[in-house]
Amino acid sequence: FATELHERLAKDSEKLKEEIRKELEEVRARLLPHASEVSQKIGDNVRELQQRLGPYADELRTQVNTQAEQLRRQLTPYAQRMQRVLRENADSLQSSLKPHADELKAKIDQNVEELKGRLTPYADELKVKIDQTVEELRHSLAPYAQDAQEQLNHQLEGLAFQMKKNAEELKARISANAEELRQRLAPVIEDVHGNLRANTEELQKSLAELGGHLDRQVEEFRRQVEPYGESFNKALVQQMEQLRQKLGPHAGDMEGHLSFLEKD
Repeated sequence: FATELHERLAKDSEKLKEEIRKELEEVRARLLPHASEVSQKIGDNVRELQQRLGPYADELRTQVNTQAEQLRRQLTPYAQRMQRVLRENADSLQSSLKPHADELKAKIDQNVEELKGRLTPYADELKVKIDQTVEELRHSLAPYAQDAQEQLNHQLEGLAFQMKKNAEELKARISANAEELRQRLAPVIEDVHGNLRANTEELQKSLAELGGHLDRQVEEFRRQVEPYGESFNKALVQQMEQLRQKLGPHAGDMEGHLSFLEKD
């Protein structure tokens, strides 16, 4: 069954590729007499897309910095508090420090969830902008693609699919980085828990390292996620430019422009 399925998929895939090639040739033939106008329309659309996406990249960068600083600000007092408790309760460390360590762990979990809740909705907003942009492009190119409107729509559906896929990847990367931050912070809390039964010197060392560890991990998260908005914008603009090349008189190798085959 697996062998037969593989052969069937390969055969159907080649058939579909051939249909898409034919479809693309038809729409290109319709657009060819208006190549300069089509190129200009897509260029205008690219510039509008850049203007629309720019504020999102700036807002994502601002939110990353704001949320990272808020995370740092909320967690740091716990490390300082535990160091103070250590100094004041040398005779009853375990009972004095354990509630603070547990509270810090809960605060980390809460803040990471809030972080994801603040940052990941950007991807959904971007998908709305993608639909708006592609619809405007469809409207502007429609007069040049008479009798080939269905073929053009298919090309634009493929473009929208790939652009939205980038938005989903952006959302997944932000969420993954937030989870990675949680995982990097967890060991230091476990270290404090483990040293509650150890000697005071080891516990002092753990608590002294806690504040610096929190700062470093939050800064690493900020450094990783901050550029995501700009990278996403560049990817979408590049995909729009590829569409312009694909519909132009010198499309080159068709195989390189079948990105939307995955959608089908």
